[in-house]
Amino acid sequence: MRKFFPLLFLFFCGFYTISSQAQSKAELENQRKQIQQEIEDLRKSQSTIRKSKKEGLDQLARIKNLIRKRDAIIETINRQVRLINNDIETNDREIARLKNELDTLKVQYAKTIEYAYKNRTSYDMLNFIFSAVSFNDAIKRVAYLKAYREYRGKQVDNIYQTQTLLAQKNQTLAANKTLKTQTLAEQSQQMKKLEDEKKQKDAVVSQLKLKEQELDKQLASKRKLENNIRNSIAAIIRREIMEAEKAEKAKREAAAKAAGGTVKAATPAASSTSTRAANKLENTPEVTAVSVGFENNRRKLPWPVAKGDITGPFGRHKIEGTRLYEDNIGIYIQTPIGASVKAVYEGTVSSVHSFGPVSAVTIRHGKYLTTYYNLTGINVSKDQEVKLGQEIGKAAESEDEDGIGKVLFVVTVVVGNSPKYLNPEDWIKPR
Repeated sequence: MRKFFPLLFLFFCGFYTISSQAQSKAELENQRKQIQQEIEDLRKSQSTIRKSKKEGLDQLARIKNLIRKRDAIIETINRQVRLINNDIETNDREIARLKNELDTLKVQYAKTIEYAYKNRTSYDMLNFIFSAVSFNDAIKRVAYLKAYREYRGKQVDNIYQTQTLLAQKNQTLAANKTLKTQTLAEQSQQMKKLEDEKKQKDAVVSQLKLKEQELDKQLASKRKLENNIRNSIAAIIRREIMEAEKAEKAKREAAAKAAGGTVKAATPAASSTSTRAANKLENTPEVTAVSVGFENNRRKLPWPVAKGDITGPFGRHKIEGTRLYEDNIGIYIQTPIGASVKAVYEGTVSSVHSFGPVSAVTIRHGKYLTTYYNLTGINVSKDQEVKLGQEIGKAAESEDEDGIGKVLFVVTVVVGNSPKYLNPEDWIKPR
């Protein structure tokens, strides 16, 4: 009887452990499938690029993304293998323990059978009862014989349950070994694909190195474009401040008129203080509420496109295989041509600026601004209120005309009277 409840406890503990690990395996498998789908999408874009017979920075960025995702899927498989190994080790220990438990139960049961055989006659039982020194003692002996018979029945149940659990553990062990073999085979295939992709990357780098002068011109053109965007954002901030100053002045004049007085000219110091206080990009209660909401969603903001990969990271970085550097004010996101581009947070459209055949939209979120460049089909207008996730336009084709869409996404914050550029990857959800 004493062994029965510990056995049940161990059984349920083992079941809970198996369920928990199975859940972890399911999560890893879902993660692997998701990364695999992203890899397939990237491979399709690579195929499109190769058909166009163009090698450029975007192609290098795409194949680097492909390699990173391949590394991620291999790491996921490694984690799966580690979980399977842990399961196999746990099963081995459980099988050894259950075998020892089964041997002990069989020995104990054999002893009870031997004792029962030696005292198998009804005469022995009656003699045991009637040899009691008192009636109460006789009652206890009857209860003992009944409990002993129940104990033998429990022994049989314990042996059966242990044998059943042992068989299940052996089946689980065999299944895990099969799964490990299959997972290692998948790992080997992914490693081979990774080596092929690294060779492709080296080939692209070699081609880029030969076209360094051409790349330098492309980078100069991109810097010119980004300077135009910088100027546009700076102009937005200046305009907003001027509007705030006018609003503050009108408010003072209205207050003075109501009081029957005149408006005094502001001193330079007072004017500076008034400008800071009136700057609706920073200090008003309404702006503060929106700014705090934007800040509270750091690393939680949705991507401006449903599907996409970063082909141009934020900031300054060296172009592999060349002496050239790239310095981006935001992130360049590869996405299908015509993909819906959406606002990452609620706000007010500050500007819709045309850059030839494509446009840029800047949305104000309190003291923060987000800018979306390389759009067509703009469906918002200046001063329009937009909601989180509202479509503002469509992704246009990249400047390489390679059949792939691209969006430049910029995040800025107003510091004083100037914009400070932030890394958008610090604000959008990780993928």
